[in-house]
Amino acid sequence: MINKKSTILICGAGSIGIRHAKNLINLGYKNIVFFTNRKKLKIGSYKPKTFLKIQDAFRNYNFKIALITNETNKHIDTAIYCASKGCHLFIEKPLCDKKDKVKKLINIITKKKLINMVGYMMRFHPAIKKIKSMILKKSFGDIYHFYCEWGEFLPNWHPNENYKKSYAAQKIKGGGSTLTLSHDIDLMQFFFGKIKQSLIIKNKIGLKIQTETSTNIMLEFKKNISGFVHLDYLQKNEERFLKISGTKMIIKFFYLKNILKIYRNKKMKIIKYDKFHRNLLFLSEIRYFINNCKKLHICSPNINQAYKNLLDSKLI
Repeated sequence: MINKKSTILICGAGSIGIRHAKNLINLGYKNIVFFTNRKKLKIGSYKPKTFLKIQDAFRNYNFKIALITNETNKHIDTAIYCASKGCHLFIEKPLCDKKDKVKKLINIITKKKLINMVGYMMRFHPAIKKIKSMILKKSFGDIYHFYCEWGEFLPNWHPNENYKKSYAAQKIKGGGSTLTLSHDIDLMQFFFGKIKQSLIIKNKIGLKIQTETSTNIMLEFKKNISGFVHLDYLQKNEERFLKISGTKMIIKFFYLKNILKIYRNKKMKIIKYDKFHRNLLFLSEIRYFINNCKKLHICSPNINQAYKNLLDSKLI
């Protein structure tokens, strides 16, 4: 039985692993263990136990939940080990950078009936929920086009670190603009369903790193819905924008300003999410995952869904 006394394993102590730990602590789950190469770790006043070898962690603790937050290229092997020990799994996005062993992981979680989830936290944004609701209610009429753009300057992510050594800049670790910034591709699948066709153009310009720095993706869904996703590591003035056009309504979502504009019948309505802050996305998704583990309810997106989405969109 999972409760606030349960010990939770976090595999990877980078920025996202630390963020999840802080949120778990705030939710009352204070028995956290890390599998990491960092020998000493402190989160506020909390000093979690750390292990250099995952086998040692499992020899010392009985985990029911594991969060996989290490480098993308290590996700599947780490998840397979934790699943084989009977852990419900939360895997940070993207699920993987290669097809290798994913089916083995899916077989294990299916056989053991493990709850699992992939961390595309943008699905928990109130504006995204609003847009999804309007799509389900067919408020747009016939949707004929979408466009979304996400551009950031990679060297600004962690200014005190060498960005060229970050996982996001290294091909061997599963980095690159396509997978690292794949949230918006997940959102288009969340909105419109199964992808029919995908065309991806990757460019390696502007930064001297191993991976692509810019990605352009054309996607076609059922019911003649098609559009364009642009992702890049190059924009010094960060941009994040979504537009969906239908015969009855058009929306524009400005993520950085937390503003959703709805155009209908020659009128514009503005919804401001003034009380929203970014960590609420991560807090909401981890609360959702933990609650589903307690109730043994299926999560979305789960590993099987995320894997199919990566294949359909030709990201791997």
